[in-house]
Amino acid sequence: MKWARRATSARYRPSVPAEVIPPLLPTLVDRAPSGDRWLHEIKWDGYRVGVYLDRGKVKVLTRNLHDWTDRFPTIVKAVAELDAVDAMIDGEAFVADEKGLSHFSSLQQALGRGGRRHDIMLAVFDLLKLNGEDLRDRPLMERKAALRDLVGNPPPEGIVYSDEIGGDAEAVFAHACKFGLEGIVSKLRDSSYRSGRRGEWVKTKCVQRDEFIVIGYEPGNSYGGLGSLLLANVENGKLVYAGGVGTGFNARTGAEMMRRVQAIQATKTPISGLKLNGAVWVQPEIIVDIEYRGWTEDHQLRHPSFKGIREDRSVDEFL
Repeated sequence: MKWARRATSARYRPSVPAEVIPPLLPTLVDRAPSGDRWLHEIKWDGYRVGVYLDRGKVKVLTRNLHDWTDRFPTIVKAVAELDAVDAMIDGEAFVADEKGLSHFSSLQQALGRGGRRHDIMLAVFDLLKLNGEDLRDRPLMERKAALRDLVGNPPPEGIVYSDEIGGDAEAVFAHACKFGLEGIVSKLRDSSYRSGRRGEWVKTKCVQRDEFIVIGYEPGNSYGGLGSLLLANVENGKLVYAGGVGTGFNARTGAEMMRRVQAIQATKTPISGLKLNGAVWVQPEIIVDIEYRGWTEDHQLRHPSFKGIREDRSVDEFL
């Protein structure tokens, strides 16, 4: 299906970026759904973004709707080249290694001080608006066909079209894990696009990985004095201690984290009654990405590893 570029008229008023659309969020499941109703795609390891094109001008918003346009020069240039009056694209900002795999830590380095921001690319997987037309009520397969037509084959440098992976769910998931991917996202082929977490998209991960709130740290001899971060998750609107993480840092990320936590030290624990010898408490403001292998009986993370800071998230989303 071809989606022709609509001629601009005096009466035509695009809604982008005046109207922003929060993302449709995948629900975590233990097993990928099977059957012909579902398609499966790579789970990209980066930042979810909404990209808005309006007559050659581009805005890139995080899932929290923060404007990060100036952080993604390659994405902005590539989207500006698309043959459309306006568009709203759902995708993931990522950095690829030499094998083409995305890694969140590489994205963090690119976004950090002195990082190579021109290395950040855009994986596109949905098209919500095009040339003044709202496509969200159309089936997913129609939206993806329109997206493929829009970006072309091959797409502009800096854009990757996130295609369907053929095969049954179990085989696709096993293949993804074998090749070092984070997991897969499964989507109902005939689903419309509705913001929020509604079950039309689900994600299956090769390892457990979630976001946690930093509530303190323990001093150490590495990374400028950082021994480990103390973490919490949220249950019923309240912070619950989830243990500490002391691995996964390098000299740069450890020193940067130490700088951040020292700037927000607190005089008491954010969790009432929690006592840990040697702990330095901080204001619960930083969200981190943690990979782990399960939970202990006393509700602490098993074999956690630090993957990065979630600059695109805020604590208000959790509470």
